[in-house]
Amino acid sequence: MWRYLVFKKFGIVSAETVLLCACVLSARSLQLLKSPFPAPDANHFYLKAILIAVIFQICLHLRDLYDLQAISTWREFAIRLCQALLMASASLLVLQYFIPKIMVDRPILNSSLLLNVMLIAIGHTILRFYINARAPHTNMLVLGTGPLARELVREVLKHPEMGIKVLGFLGESPQLVGVSIVNPKVIGVYQDLEKLVLDKKVDRIVVELQDRRGKLPIRELLNFKTQGIAVEDATTFYERVAGKIPIENLKPSWMVFNSGFSVSQKLLFEKRVLSVLVSSIILLLFSPVLLIVMIAIKLDSKGHIFFRQERVGQNGRSFTLWKFRSMYENAESESGPVWSAGAADKRVTRIGKLMRRTRLDELPQLFNVLAGDMSIVGPRPERPHFVQQLAETIPFISCAMLLNQD
Repeated sequence: MWRYLVFKKFGIVSAETVLLCACVLSARSLQLLKSPFPAPDANHFYLKAILIAVIFQICLHLRDLYDLQAISTWREFAIRLCQALLMASASLLVLQYFIPKIMVDRPILNSSLLLNVMLIAIGHTILRFYINARAPHTNMLVLGTGPLARELVREVLKHPEMGIKVLGFLGESPQLVGVSIVNPKVIGVYQDLEKLVLDKKVDRIVVELQDRRGKLPIRELLNFKTQGIAVEDATTFYERVAGKIPIENLKPSWMVFNSGFSVSQKLLFEKRVLSVLVSSIILLLFSPVLLIVMIAIKLDSKGHIFFRQERVGQNGRSFTLWKFRSMYENAESESGPVWSAGAADKRVTRIGKLMRRTRLDELPQLFNVLAGDMSIVGPRPERPHFVQQLAETIPFISCAMLLNQD
């Protein structure tokens, strides 16, 4: 199921790159029809077309438009799509103004933006309809009725594009049979597992039993697994579907034996090289945007352009994190360290609200990545004050800090 979605995503991105480049070439052809003279930007035009396509796709990726499981409603989809298209168009216009040599001429760019925006808006809307209608179909049975079982079913119901049909729950007590827990009902007890798997044509069994001693039908589950039916632990399944770990149900054994904690020197080296390359490319492409943001911050409110803060990184090592200042100067002088209040936070400046919505305030962190303080992919490094608070409420947070790089 997940391999199917990954394969689709690769095909979508590849086809879209070709189509976006074709739109740029079409815009150039239209411009040539208006003028009998050759276009002045004929040199490296194909590379320029690819650059335009890549910038559009980076913005689409930043708003999770390629994540076939991330967007649950059409309203959220429309908002994210508009944000991505605006970010891409603005970035290209800024690049054309400040670094015209790497971009196509303004008339061609204007036509390209119009064609690309239309193609992406129509294409992603049709794609969303198609995926919802043609997603692979999996019949799933949940063994257990605890909080994690209910939460993972809620997550599955949010993502119909995954094609998972939850047939129901199996509970311990016959009194629960027929009770609707989330939306699917409890359709039987543990002893009914074999009969229900055959009758309902089950493809996947997710096991959510906190106390499995004497209750887990080991023989039946092994038998089904040899027949090709997927049997999976609820914690692992939930992590894959929701993209997060249910810490209230976390057991030390799961962390010890889970393959996601594998680390090697080769992997760390490849991760470091990739982080440096990606950070350098993004800083180069967005350098005009950085300049505009710096000017806007200075004009909007008094204070420094950059905001420095102590964070806890890998192996508990402290470092200075750099961001664009999105709050008023000395915003925490009276309150001390506090969690952000989101859109209602009165400490945030006007330009700060825009930066936080577009994540532009995070761009200076790329210098931390180049310095080796952080990584492009990894957990979020927190402030020492909050790390101490989190350690008191989140299991195994001290272990996670050993791998902590954003």
